[in-house]
Amino acid sequence: MSDGTAIEWTDATWNPVTGCTPVSEGCDHCYAKRIYERFHGKDSFEKIELHPDRLDAPLRWRKRRRVFVNSMSDLFHEDVPLDFIQKVV
Repeated sequence: MSDGTAIEWTDATWNPVTGCTPVSEGCDHCYAKRIYERFHGKDSFEKIELHPDRLDAPLRWRKRRRVFVNSMSDLFHEDVPLDFIQKVV
């Protein structure tokens, strides 16, 4: 999670899931993949990872904010179990 972001339309990001699978040519220009792989290595973005330890982060916030949920993944990816998605929403 990032409390404070350079993304102008949001105040914070929250990523209880990371990773995604490319599905089209549009994915060739994915900003999330580029950023993620800069810190985690080539082809690391294609591994879907659940982060249950991040689920309660919004409950600890003291002030209101606009949150970009899953800026670094596809929350509805086929490898993300429905029960985990329900914990996010």
